[in-house]
Amino acid sequence: MKLLYFSSDSAEVRALGAELTGAGIPCELRNGVAVVGPAGTPVHAEVWIENDQDWHQAFLLCVRQGVGFAKRPHRAPVSDF
Repeated sequence: MKLLYFSSDSAEVRALGAELTGAGIPCELRNGVAVVGPAGTPVHAEVWIENDQDWHQAFLLCVRQGVGFAKRPHRAPVSDF
């Protein structure tokens, strides 16, 4: 089992888990256990790939979806004057 992605945005983690499952890649969603936020809630959620051989395909799915480590920073559109 390998860690693929973690985020403080649990909705993004759930969406990625659904994408992976839809692509036939078994995964497990976990709450971060090492650090706890002020309200006693986990600071981040994690996506773990169950089969190590699926990790590369899962990583490529992240790139295609623009999530995780493949997330691009938002840039303001450049206008032509």
